[in-house]
Amino acid sequence: MAPYFPVYLARSDGKLETISSKTRKKETNAPAEAQLDERPDSKGVIDYYKELDVGDAKEVDWRRKLGGMLMREVGEKEQQDSYLYGHPQGPKKRYRSPADFFPHVLWLATDESGDPDNCNCKFCAPEDIQVFDRPGKLKVEAVKKEDLPTRKESFPARTITHSTNPMVVIPKRSQSQDTVSEPAPKPAPAAPVQTPRAPVATPAPAPAPTPPVLKPMFLAPAQRFEQDQDGQYNKYLFRPGELVWFNRGSAWGLAVIIKRDLFKDQRHQDRPKYLLQPLSHPFSYPSMRIIAQEDLLRPWLAWSAPSPTHQALTAAGLNFNTIDWRAVMDGRYGLGDAEVDGSIFAAKAIDESFTLIEPLGNNTVATGERYYAGIFFGGEKIWVGEPIRLRIGNGQDIMIVHHIIEKLKPGSTNASSASIYVVGDVYRFATIPHNPGQEPPDTRHLPTRLRQDLDYRNRATIPTKRTFSYWKITQSQTRLSIADVKGRWYESSVLLPVLRGAADFTRDLQRGEINDVGQWMNGRGDSSLGAGKQGIRYFDRVEAFGRAVPPGTRISKGLDGPPEENVFPVEQEGLASSIEEDSRQQGVSDGDIAEFMDLERMEDGYVQQYAEAGGQFYRDGLQR
Repeated sequence: MAPYFPVYLARSDGKLETISSKTRKKETNAPAEAQLDERPDSKGVIDYYKELDVGDAKEVDWRRKLGGMLMREVGEKEQQDSYLYGHPQGPKKRYRSPADFFPHVLWLATDESGDPDNCNCKFCAPEDIQVFDRPGKLKVEAVKKEDLPTRKESFPARTITHSTNPMVVIPKRSQSQDTVSEPAPKPAPAAPVQTPRAPVATPAPAPAPTPPVLKPMFLAPAQRFEQDQDGQYNKYLFRPGELVWFNRGSAWGLAVIIKRDLFKDQRHQDRPKYLLQPLSHPFSYPSMRIIAQEDLLRPWLAWSAPSPTHQALTAAGLNFNTIDWRAVMDGRYGLGDAEVDGSIFAAKAIDESFTLIEPLGNNTVATGERYYAGIFFGGEKIWVGEPIRLRIGNGQDIMIVHHIIEKLKPGSTNASSASIYVVGDVYRFATIPHNPGQEPPDTRHLPTRLRQDLDYRNRATIPTKRTFSYWKITQSQTRLSIADVKGRWYESSVLLPVLRGAADFTRDLQRGEINDVGQWMNGRGDSSLGAGKQGIRYFDRVEAFGRAVPPGTRISKGLDGPPEENVFPVEQEGLASSIEEDSRQQGVSDGDIAEFMDLERMEDGYVQQYAEAGGQFYRDGLQR
């Protein structure tokens, strides 16, 4: 874990006592006496509050997390049945987590006036009057009419501004606009006076229908610390609980990430490191490995799993749980490597799985829906608030996820049979000619990772190809089944150098040719699930790994869990550098990916030779 140092706020607005709004008497700004009673109730249930001492592990954890969030906002950048009392409005205004309390901390640290009206925490500024640009910043600005794009119409339009949401209102036509009257004819000389004819109304041509203006959904701030970490550009490429390919020195294997952390390299810069548990069969488990170089890892969906080294396992149509692994080890399925085959079948089983994580809200009584902050989706971990790759549209469309919803069947409380949906805005990558002085499209509504990757790509294409790209919204507030999702979206500026190799990527960058990295990726379930299936649900992520990992394996929750979960095994700290050195000695580099052999196309004779060589299997990467 990175070292941390104490930060002291110069003031506090906490009060030990407040005036009750009902009795107008003083009351303690803390849990009531009855809430401190540790004795069980009539039903034997023990439910009470306990004051924590200074230095208690939970108290230190709150301060550590608040300090980290404060540092990110003003410096460089859980609910766990713990509550913080002291708000001036009384004991009912209690904070449930450090993230809950953080907007108030930020106000205390940055607002020189000390005016509580400037605080945007949920108690000082209720949700119905809050307008956020980013956490900790209250932003209300008028929208000027001349700043809005105008549309040429046969009738005027006027702009009405309410709060910060502009709305174009088209007024109804008046009678004078809708009709054209013919003048009465002049009477001929010496002719009888004629009664003038009534005007003949000629209807004006109907205006062309105006396409609806798609408005992006509001992007809510992160609800979890790990969600915030994964939302930062180029901080961590991989996440705890994910399935990855890892470089074993002269070959590639399959593993799951147990935990991650940052360490200082020789230049004193933060770099990520990962603790991996390689997959295997149930009777032998390889030791965990520490990987401290991200280019020694690949996302699960970057490559396709090969056929097993025991060809008889494929012919039998078996899966990880139905294979007799003891018989495989005894040679009854022919020659091959049981550890390699165990990892292949385990990875395919994980690819079919999903697990909802971090519940947010429960409305099963009225709508039968539950909301979650994230989901383990096949081999990947996806959060609300980030982009995902879709199967719909042109195959390269993405969605900014705003909700992950579990929908129970009518009249059912069985979560195993529930349907899972994602709700958000759908975008498509668009490219237009670039004109000097041209105002770029507004991207403030996009997640940070998407914006910074877009800026990187435009800096390469504007000077070389005179083109400018942006993410164009095509659908708003769309609900899709998770069967329509391919997987995580990755930054081309971050992952392409890993997949393509540094030399090829640099050459493409100089030409301004940065394709979307999704073109080089598979989709979840491509090789295992049928079309339209959401997969097999597990209620715990480790359950999805089954017997492919040692009993007792635990996935770290990072900053959302206890600090001891983030500690790496001391005896393995030296392993990372040895792996990197072994990789260089073996000549395995970024540029060698295209030369890896595809076992699915190997002849039987080579498979036998390969198995006898100890199961060093290679992959054919970058499948288009």
